[in-house]
Amino acid sequence: MNNSYQEYVEFANKLADEASKISMQYFRTKLSIDQKNDMSPVTIADQNTEIKIREMINNKYPNHGILGEEFEAIKPDSEFVWVIDPIDGTRSFIAGHKDFGNLIALTQNNNPILGIINCPAHQERWVGIINKETTMNNNVVKTSNTSLINESHFCTSGLYLEDEHFKKSCDKIINKTKYYRLGGDCYMYGMVASGLIEIVLEDTLKTHDYMALIPVIEGAGGVVTDKYGNPVTINSEGSIVASANKSLHNQIINIINN
Repeated sequence: MNNSYQEYVEFANKLADEASKISMQYFRTKLSIDQKNDMSPVTIADQNTEIKIREMINNKYPNHGILGEEFEAIKPDSEFVWVIDPIDGTRSFIAGHKDFGNLIALTQNNNPILGIINCPAHQERWVGIINKETTMNNNVVKTSNTSLINESHFCTSGLYLEDEHFKKSCDKIINKTKYYRLGGDCYMYGMVASGLIEIVLEDTLKTHDYMALIPVIEGAGGVVTDKYGNPVTINSEGSIVASANKSLHNQIINIINN
């Protein structure tokens, strides 16, 4: 790891600490729920978490860009851009389910160099750093070595698969797997990194939904691409295929694209 990244990692963990405090302050309380233009829900918890993170970034790194879910982008063409999803899984958060999380990523020249999946209700935090092993609560984690679909565990937020071909492909994969579950928000990507499940498929994601996931899964030995097998970038169109290893990943991509 580039030694100059260490200060960013330490700072990102401070951001996650604050995100934990604010989001848990509102968790399982009575909340006023608004709808955004895309009809997705938003609460004061989402907004206040992102406001605090933005304030901390602006104070520490005023030349860095910020791309967040709830407010306008700041300096998006900067060399370093923080990508923030203050509460990934707002619907779960509102319903009192614990699988929501705070996603924090830092990109350099549009490529992710660190990512945090912070799940405060589970008290679990995955930290992925480019060219370094992923940790969960400071312990190194590894993806599963299961390389056969029929021995794999699968998760998806399948309600959001709008591409009919991708949806049918997802159904084919589900029918081949040992076990599947619908839902899980960012927590399911942490489960891939920890070797607990092998496959996650999603679609219609935005940059703040996926950028933090990439260093976490790749640093644990997994693979993340779009549904065509292409690398996921800040400009990707929103599909994600995350799997435990390259052999398994290739099988999944072949099913989707044949």
